[in-house]
Amino acid sequence: MTERAAIRDNGRSKCTAHLIFRWSLSFFCLALCQQLFAGSGAGAGNAKRPADYIDYMQQKIDLMDGKEDGKVDLHDSALTAYAGQVYFVLVDSIQKLIGNRVFDSNRQKNYRDNLYQQLQKVNASSVYDVKKFDNIFRFMAGELNAALQNRLYDFLKINITSSLNSLSFIRNEQGMDSFLVLAAYYRPDLVFSNYNLYAGKNYSLHVLEEASKIAPVTVKRYFNAGNPIYERLKTSNDTAVKIILRIKENYERKSNAYTLLDAIVNGEITIEKADAIGKEPEKYLLEMIKIRSKKNPLAVHSLESELAIYSLKFIRVLNDMHNDPDSKRFASIEQLSAREYYTLIVYSQEEIFTSTFNGLFKRMMVKAGEESGFDFLKDLGDNKFRTFIKMCAGFGKLEDFLKTMNPLQQQMLMAKFASGLEQYNDLSQAVEVADAFSSITDSLVLRILRSEIRYQYVKFKTTNNQRGQAIYGLLSNLFVEKKLGGSDWFSSVSSEYKLPPFDRLANNRLFGRDSIDRWLIYFYDDEDGDASFATFIKTFTDPNWIITDLGSYVIIKSKTGKPVNIYANKPKHEYDGQDSVEKIFAANNYEPNVMVHRGHSYYAYKTIEKVKDDTRIFVLGSCGGYHSISGIIDRSPEAVIISSKQIGTMYVNNPMLKLLADNINSGQDIEWQKLWDALEAKVKPNPRAYERFLDYIPPQKNLGAIFIKTYNKMMEEGS
Repeated sequence: MTERAAIRDNGRSKCTAHLIFRWSLSFFCLALCQQLFAGSGAGAGNAKRPADYIDYMQQKIDLMDGKEDGKVDLHDSALTAYAGQVYFVLVDSIQKLIGNRVFDSNRQKNYRDNLYQQLQKVNASSVYDVKKFDNIFRFMAGELNAALQNRLYDFLKINITSSLNSLSFIRNEQGMDSFLVLAAYYRPDLVFSNYNLYAGKNYSLHVLEEASKIAPVTVKRYFNAGNPIYERLKTSNDTAVKIILRIKENYERKSNAYTLLDAIVNGEITIEKADAIGKEPEKYLLEMIKIRSKKNPLAVHSLESELAIYSLKFIRVLNDMHNDPDSKRFASIEQLSAREYYTLIVYSQEEIFTSTFNGLFKRMMVKAGEESGFDFLKDLGDNKFRTFIKMCAGFGKLEDFLKTMNPLQQQMLMAKFASGLEQYNDLSQAVEVADAFSSITDSLVLRILRSEIRYQYVKFKTTNNQRGQAIYGLLSNLFVEKKLGGSDWFSSVSSEYKLPPFDRLANNRLFGRDSIDRWLIYFYDDEDGDASFATFIKTFTDPNWIITDLGSYVIIKSKTGKPVNIYANKPKHEYDGQDSVEKIFAANNYEPNVMVHRGHSYYAYKTIEKVKDDTRIFVLGSCGGYHSISGIIDRSPEAVIISSKQIGTMYVNNPMLKLLADNINSGQDIEWQKLWDALEAKVKPNPRAYERFLDYIPPQKNLGAIFIKTYNKMMEEGS
């Protein structure tokens, strides 16, 4: 037992003078240990020294409240107890894992180095961020446990973002090159930005080559003279990488030829032709569709991003013309093929209006003619077919699409829709199935899905595949209320994989350590920004709220009740206004308890990147699909999410935010159904607002968010 552990166990009290002496001694020992640790290996004779070094860092945390008693007083009994578990008990358990003889001295040294570096980040301000450090240390413990069981790769791919953020901890492990290449399909930005952590490894060039071929539009950001990534790629002999570099040399970084890499490498078009195509939106979209229908095309990450951007450009025009007759509204796209209509639909799911979907679906069906829908999807490489089925179900067109197939094809398609979900490294496909379920009413389709989910669960239980069991066990919850027969089996399984209710949020969870509830609202300088902001301000023109205009942003504060402070930048001050409020939060170590995105969906990632551990409510004022929801939960696992299946509107967002602020200010717990009923009553007199309101998803009905949270918790507990 170390001295720190002994002190914690027997709870000896110390006089003030002795504390000062021990504090000074601690820093002296830290400095001495640092010199010894840096200058020596981790052989048998020095095995204990690094562990002592971490103990001294824990002792430093212990002394932050002026007492060395095995805990750090954070002026809140619950938070103090939580901090004790994280900074002392959890860190001690990590040290014990590191000491396992399975790990050689070099691995132990690397683990301890990184644990020490994380403990260094705990200072007088950050010591209160217990949840943040809990997440970091728990993930470390999970990685160590997985490494001991020779299943590190499987553990890492469950949460790619967290794994990349802890890359220094695991960069020396076997199979890191395979993991980094896999990660490039999901977060190439982090694979490239963390290059300095693996630049000296023998796999570094291979990872850069593969990541560049997956996401050439991302890697081109690093194409500056002297940039380590750019200079390293110049040494590559890979044909595709050489073409990427040639595009940069001939057309700089603005060219869209990067996205068309697959066609260039396969000799279908020249670099010059690709650059020319990329300058004409229609031709560019058509070429991307052609490439994306292939199996495993080059530049797939860039293709996905660009297809979404360019599809939305067309969709927004059609949405804006919703009051025009169809003959005028769809005139600009009448020449498109069935496959092109399909692409516009599936890549615009976050913004497409019902009338826009219906118009595109009708034209797609006409152009497809007598072709079976099953063959149609197969010819597209089944690209986003689950998204399409979910959208058809949501817009009431699934039966029409299934009618294009014979009964066997219908059964095969719906079985494929519900199978193979465990193969993906994120939960996007499982969430598509969960989201589609609430819209499917056809009893035959439901029976096919029920049968497939039951079959898959039994298969994975037999083979002891934990991931497969969790996914299909959670999906079994969807059938408990459906009277289709076999309900006893689904009830039994779902009781083991229970989707918890998210119908209430305790009021005390919404306040910082100074008992103030703080909001951050991000407005963006788009075409709706000014109107949204003006109506938002008008909503809070209320005797209990005071609005202070500070130039580039405003602060709205409650006058009575529990203190609520709302910070919002002005749309015309997207950059300086947001920067100003973020500096206030950083300088005072505030974390937003509520965050709100007020802007188009293509800005959403900017707001999501700012989510903190203590963000308890996130209102996605635009639309929100899987990747938006997953990104929020990755950053704040306990966040409650409000989003819309389609485009958000100020006529719903503003009264919702006011009801939410008043609820928090009153000191009452938030009962989501009660708040939703009040919101419905407010917007119902406005038919257009009410139509949009029906597309909003309250937290207790957000199956995607509930599914992701429950799955993540199960995987964490299982590790």
